[in-house]
Amino acid sequence: MENRSLLLDKFVFHKHWPIAQDEQGREIKWDEASRWSFMRIADGASALLSREADERRRKAGGRNVEPKNRDRYLAEAEMASGLSRVKWDDRELTTLRSRHTRRFIALFRQAHPENSSVIVGQLEGRLAINLADSLVPNAGICLDRLFGLPFIPGSAVKGVCRHAALQEIKETTGEQQAALFETFRSVFGTADSDYKHEAKHQGDLHPFRHLLGDRSLDLKGAVSFLPAYPLNEARMVVDLTNVHTPEYYRSGRMEDLSKENPQPNSFPAVEVGAQFAFCLVLSGVSTDSHLLKHAQRWLESALTVRGLGAKTAAGYGWFSLRPDVLADIEALELKERTASEAAARASAEEAARRQAEAERQASLSPEDLAAETLLRLTDEQFALFGKELGSKPEIEQKAFIRLLSSHKEKRERWKTWKKKKPEIAQPIESLRSKLNLPPLP
Repeated sequence: MENRSLLLDKFVFHKHWPIAQDEQGREIKWDEASRWSFMRIADGASALLSREADERRRKAGGRNVEPKNRDRYLAEAEMASGLSRVKWDDRELTTLRSRHTRRFIALFRQAHPENSSVIVGQLEGRLAINLADSLVPNAGICLDRLFGLPFIPGSAVKGVCRHAALQEIKETTGEQQAALFETFRSVFGTADSDYKHEAKHQGDLHPFRHLLGDRSLDLKGAVSFLPAYPLNEARMVVDLTNVHTPEYYRSGRMEDLSKENPQPNSFPAVEVGAQFAFCLVLSGVSTDSHLLKHAQRWLESALTVRGLGAKTAAGYGWFSLRPDVLADIEALELKERTASEAAARASAEEAARRQAEAERQASLSPEDLAAETLLRLTDEQFALFGKELGSKPEIEQKAFIRLLSSHKEKRERWKTWKKKKPEIAQPIESLRSKLNLPPLP
């Protein structure tokens, strides 16, 4: 199993699996099941679970451990050891996902140069996102189906941005509030259910119903909020919450406070330092860049002031803005685009040169082509060719003798052969006479 999202959604290690019974025939409950399931999807999962297995074996080897506890420790060690063998190349996936995100940003900005906005936020507290959606209660997280890496759904981005906008509207009055609310409606869109005022359902826009006047309750939003994907290594960790006093919360009796022990609950989270790219784009309902600027401002406020995801009151989901990262991406994209354009130009020039060379060679006679081939020989190769000239095709013989007369360097070499190497010069001279070619110098 190499897909973390499947491990989380389909192959959770349940507390009553595998089925085992104690000495009294009761079904054994594996209390560490949830934590181990999440450890499998965390970064460095194999090492973490191997340490868990070693710890259980160490406990089983204690001198004062009861036999039933020793058996349980050994069984848990075997389980943890088996789970530790689930591995995947998370480093390669992280690199690939980051590259895809950066490439997407570049293409996104090229496709919508005037009607888009990109914000890079860096986690300053762990992120718990989609916590309620899981086979294990309150222990979910959003994982990309292909890469198994965390991402933030566009609905979550829009939700926190919308809350930040409503907070600003509540803090204003008069004409400024009315204008801001109209901008809010244009950015996010509204429906009649948002304004309802019923016992079972209170729409969050009901307090602003009077600002509408005669205008329609339904309005399509002009800004689309895209999912946010990581730009760097978004590490997964296993976090804990402690339910200290469940009996007290059930009974309300103060004496229960002194009887209870902490009950840790595990859940997956994204580690501090992960950088996410938040992309906004005008959806076609409007081309008013003013709306996009408002949406960006509200999103920046939501990320840095309100937080995103679950447990924000406890310090989770808080971001800092990193415009420098976006500038680096733009600089890198410009560098790559410049290099790509230069490579394309060089390729086109090389293709044109080859085409021109092919056309030139097509216009040459066979003897001219042979002469060009001979000129590419080294001095030693040219001399050897002269010694073996009598065995060469007639076209090459004529081209060789012509070079001895017309080419300056070869002409000087011929003169040297005549003076010092008659064994080369005499056969060449005889062949020249036989071919009825002009005299050599």
